[in-house]
Amino acid sequence: MGKQALDPRLKPFLPVVRGLAEMFGPDCEVVLHDVGRLPRSIVAIENGAVTGRDVGNVPTDLMLRSLRAASEGGSDVRVYVTSSDGKVLKSLAVSLRDNDGEVFGILGLNYDVSGVVQAQRTLASLAAVGRPGGDAVPETEEIFADDIRDVVAGMVAKILKEMGKTPAAMSRDEKMEVVKRLEERGAFLVKRSAEQVAEALDLSRYTIFSYLKEIRRPTGGGARAAGGDTAARGPHAATRRGEKR
Repeated sequence: MGKQALDPRLKPFLPVVRGLAEMFGPDCEVVLHDVGRLPRSIVAIENGAVTGRDVGNVPTDLMLRSLRAASEGGSDVRVYVTSSDGKVLKSLAVSLRDNDGEVFGILGLNYDVSGVVQAQRTLASLAAVGRPGGDAVPETEEIFADDIRDVVAGMVAKILKEMGKTPAAMSRDEKMEVVKRLEERGAFLVKRSAEQVAEALDLSRYTIFSYLKEIRRPTGGGARAAGGDTAARGPHAATRRGEKR
């Protein structure tokens, strides 16, 4: 299979990636995602040692969530704090849109602020009277992985932990809630995620698609994202109607 050409709309952002990395230094990873290449969406990265990623790697669960939110008209800019491998990262995700409003890329920054947070905790402890305070608590752990299946598996595991149940102990409605949360977090933006979720929840692939159809009906989203089984053409990819389920 030949190497896919870079989306020409992303070329102007390549010097931006390098410039931001030079501006903020080695503790700041700058990454450019091509939505049309999902799941291997990273097309440029500087200071990749911050998260251990390189060109050709897959997005994280929170990047998928940002992409999903942007495709549904959510914020184009998102700042959040996560933790990974003992590091505390302050992250930025910026959606890149064409003239028609379609998201074609994501520009992301992951700044390792572990040293700053530790210094903040130390200063807060020294200044505190009585009960110590001032700890900076990350919102959530972000899933950095080489394989998109690991990202999806981590998303499923997070939701099962949130719900406090195993799939075997879940009712139909509870399993549908798992699928709903995965849909909201962008898990079905990449190919073959429906099969993986079906296996994790001990359901058929047909049942996953049935749940998705029911979940999307109230918002009219059934013609939107790929349901995890079509070619990933970005957040506006449509489910193939003639596909066998």
